[in-house]
Amino acid sequence: MDNNYRTNVAKWLPPVNSMLEEWYENCLLLHKSMRKLTEEIISTTGEIESSNNCYHKNLEDILTSLEALLKDYESIKQVAYQKHPVHKYKVEHFKTLIKRRLNVVAKITRDLINDILDCKHDVLLNSIFRFVNTYNKILDLDLDVTDLSTNIFHNDCPSMIEPLKKISITRLLQILAKNRAEDYCHELIECLLANYHPEDGKTELKSTTFADAEISENSSIEIYRALTKHMTPPIASVTLPGTVISNIESIQTLVNAQNELIVNLLNVAKELSPKLFGLGAIKVNQGESRLRKAALRKATDYYQEVAWGAVSSILDHVVLWWSPEALASRHSQGALHLKDWLHQFIQANEVPPTVSPALQNLCDALGCHVTTTAWDQIFRSAYTSAFNCQSKPLSTEGTDTGQMFAELFALLVSLSNECEVGGEWVVGAPLIELPISEQIMVLHRMDHSVHMMRLWAMQEASRIAHTWDLNAFFLLVRGDLKNCIEELSYLKLADHTNALASESVNVQVYVCTRMRAKIASEVNANIQLLKDSPLKCIQTLAKICRTVSLANLHMCFPRPIYWRNNTDAAPTMQSFYVATYLEKVLLPVLEVVEDYEISNMILKIMCESWLDYIYLHRIKFSEWGALQLLTDFAFVKTWLMECSIISQTVKGHLLKNEVLRRCEGVGRLLLRHPGEAITMRKKPVRSNSASGSPESLGLERMPAEMYVPNQEQWLELRASKRCSFFCIE
Repeated sequence: MDNNYRTNVAKWLPPVNSMLEEWYENCLLLHKSMRKLTEEIISTTGEIESSNNCYHKNLEDILTSLEALLKDYESIKQVAYQKHPVHKYKVEHFKTLIKRRLNVVAKITRDLINDILDCKHDVLLNSIFRFVNTYNKILDLDLDVTDLSTNIFHNDCPSMIEPLKKISITRLLQILAKNRAEDYCHELIECLLANYHPEDGKTELKSTTFADAEISENSSIEIYRALTKHMTPPIASVTLPGTVISNIESIQTLVNAQNELIVNLLNVAKELSPKLFGLGAIKVNQGESRLRKAALRKATDYYQEVAWGAVSSILDHVVLWWSPEALASRHSQGALHLKDWLHQFIQANEVPPTVSPALQNLCDALGCHVTTTAWDQIFRSAYTSAFNCQSKPLSTEGTDTGQMFAELFALLVSLSNECEVGGEWVVGAPLIELPISEQIMVLHRMDHSVHMMRLWAMQEASRIAHTWDLNAFFLLVRGDLKNCIEELSYLKLADHTNALASESVNVQVYVCTRMRAKIASEVNANIQLLKDSPLKCIQTLAKICRTVSLANLHMCFPRPIYWRNNTDAAPTMQSFYVATYLEKVLLPVLEVVEDYEISNMILKIMCESWLDYIYLHRIKFSEWGALQLLTDFAFVKTWLMECSIISQTVKGHLLKNEVLRRCEGVGRLLLRHPGEAITMRKKPVRSNSASGSPESLGLERMPAEMYVPNQEQWLELRASKRCSFFCIE
């Protein structure tokens, strides 16, 4: 049936002439050769990626085949017009197949140029420009076979359907800068090492050994380790005058070497591919072609910009991560040391303008790395220590947890203050020059850390106060909180509102500046809350003091029958519980603080609790009991005067506390008879102070009973006289 079908179809087709048959055969051969050439290019690209040095011979063979392929395509490009629709369709189909295959060859050739572009060998440069010329010639052909209805989007367009563009000299410079970016990173790190310790040079690099890891001597991480080895202690080494030894010529030598490399590239391109430069870039003088100085300067400047931009994008990764054993995971302080040194190095030396942005970006990236890693480490340690109730006294200045928070704040404040300065600017830097996005990250962590520290301090202070361990309590309030507030006092946050209104900035800078202002206001609000925390902790202590006082009185206060004793002899000694009460409540405060306000507050609360305990339990007092209570109250003054750990200043304020007069007034009220009037004419007794001058009596003229509110209620606590059996009430 197939033979019959073909025979019948052949009857309807016109005869094919010999020229058309030969054209078909040539198209098939060309298609086959292009397929074979594609495979050779792909194989050579794989050898280049595997660092095989045997690919140089293959490049010459590929070039020869590629140039021959173009000649063959030129020979078959023209074909006689076919009127018959079947032959016409077949010719168009063959043309489409050839064009598509040639497009594939062009794309793979472009990838090959990207991989082999380097300036290390002049012979390879000649091959590169021959490839570029051939590639551009392919694009000069009419190879467009795309459907006009196809929409191509940059973000999801497959690489095989992207429209091809000719390679210009600027495109070659871009590719070369990208290919050599990592090498430039290594060379720059070597220059930084030479600038920090030029007398050691590479000898120190080769002699550097580490017990925990063996890494290649050419690794940038090993270079960085050698660099940071000289930075111990880091702060002292970078702040003392004369420590940084300038050898800035090494960096300038690197820049000059790059310019020489580009000049060599342009000289080869001038001879082999003059069309890449465009019109007016080359001048011919007496048969000799030369590049114009303006074109040469423009090309070198463009390459420097692109090359150091590529270096800037990967330099932090090279320094921190590109190693079998990443330095970032080994040196917790290494990045901070390098950042501090680089910051001073940029400020103190005239770094080439093309290199300075790369070093500044490295500083910013290292700052971000330090912010994330160091903050995570210190904050995690402080968090676990705080909420596992493991805070222990570290020294006389604070606890271990408080010390961790203080170190954390010192780090964040230092990083934030460095973000207030941009590049070569010390003050008044334009917004575009400031690392605002990096500062946002620092301020966000600072806001969270301050909030966390405040919550921990309030909770820990309340917990410690319930145990009445006032040494630890004031170590936290007067030590940890004070140290953290002092570290945060060094924070500098400039107001960029006026600069934002006056300067013309892009959307990113505008949004970042607004976000920084928002976070800065939250940080300031949390810092203010932290500053108010010591007072709130003292207020919490005051509330707990009443509970502690009542608990101690409950344990040691005599039974009610003790106060109804009718012994005729007046008491001469204080009760046994008074000294115990004072030693349990007041003495721990006097041992740890020299603040008369806090001591007065505790004395007032414990005496008020003493009176409240008596009144709430409705204890009845006989005349002897009232005298005994009055003696107990009077012993408080005696105890204060005899206490050797109290300074004279604090002792003077404690003895003048009105609560002592109130206690005395309660005792005297319990001795009064119903209806007995309180005399207001008390003869003043003047006493001389230590300086010999008479002291002002002030409110001492007023009787003690007048300090007692609700006197009638206290009079109800007097015990009635014992009646005989025959008494009738």
